[in-house]
Amino acid sequence: MTSWKKYLYFSWLYILVWGTPSLAQDPLDGLFAKTGVNRSNVKVENMEAAHIPLIDAHNHLNRNMPAETLIGAMGKAGVKRMVLLPRHYESPKDGGLSSDEQARDYARKYPGSFIPFIGGQRDDLGPRSRLWNDLGALDSLLVEMRGKLRTGEFFGLGEFILFHHAYEITNTTETGGEVKIPADSRGMKEIAKLAARYQVPVLFHAEAEPGVVEEVVRLFKSAPDTQFIWAHNCGRSSADQIGKFLNQYPKLMCDLGGMFNGPYTKGGYGKYWPRKTPWIHLVQDDGGKIVPEMKALFEAFPDRFLIGTDVAHTPMLIYYEYRIAIFRVMLAQLAADTARKIGYENAERLFSKPGGLK
Repeated sequence: MTSWKKYLYFSWLYILVWGTPSLAQDPLDGLFAKTGVNRSNVKVENMEAAHIPLIDAHNHLNRNMPAETLIGAMGKAGVKRMVLLPRHYESPKDGGLSSDEQARDYARKYPGSFIPFIGGQRDDLGPRSRLWNDLGALDSLLVEMRGKLRTGEFFGLGEFILFHHAYEITNTTETGGEVKIPADSRGMKEIAKLAARYQVPVLFHAEAEPGVVEEVVRLFKSAPDTQFIWAHNCGRSSADQIGKFLNQYPKLMCDLGGMFNGPYTKGGYGKYWPRKTPWIHLVQDDGGKIVPEMKALFEAFPDRFLIGTDVAHTPMLIYYEYRIAIFRVMLAQLAADTARKIGYENAERLFSKPGGLK
């Protein structure tokens, strides 16, 4: 596509998503206005980021998230596909009670819009569960997952919460408890083997703190054929550490679920939340500028990152358009090819086909 044709195409797409701009309006102006980012504080590398159709590769599904609500939010934000990670929790404080079948049904109803996973957030996979180290107890869950993968309607397994700090959601009664499950448990290794057999990725959450990193490395070594997605920029690791992971483990992807930050960002994984530790490393500073070492990392490994809004609790859906807008500000600071890969091309490749009969 020539530069002129590309300009016309993206201009048309921008108008579809954001509305008709004035002739003099820069398409990024709306993003800076929505996010509060001072344009003079960031260096824009490409204009396409304002309107490229994104794939939200890390989002969740609760029972009280109607498909039409998600479709509407995606349309307003310019998101063409969304990963659904069902949350199976029964307690109202956890805000879940979804199912894999709900995610599958949404994908059937809106073909091409949703990417359903088999959920890893379940009451029976909590920190006191026998399933992590008792393969006899785990067997029934593996049989269930295997049966669903054989249908060819699911694209991955997860999110598995392995190491997670406790938190509360402001202005709600919903919370998340402290979780510490060894990443190299027998159960996690078996789940990884199942994923490799059906050629689908395993998405997991583990803060990259001392001891946890060693467990994750042992998990990777035990399942070299498994495609892993390590949530939240590989556990919010440093750019140097992530670079070493990516060099050593070619089947590892890092998602940027919730890793946005800017003047209007009040919490989330893109900040020092829910607990500030020495092992948390930001992607964007409080002004919305990409941290230099992270920018260099993205440009060095453009094929290994995904974006994701990580709306785990339904009340946070009101901020969906903002989360995508601040991601577009992030992508605008990268080379155009890198922005396209991280924004949607890597996800297209990773989720090109679901698991199937084996």
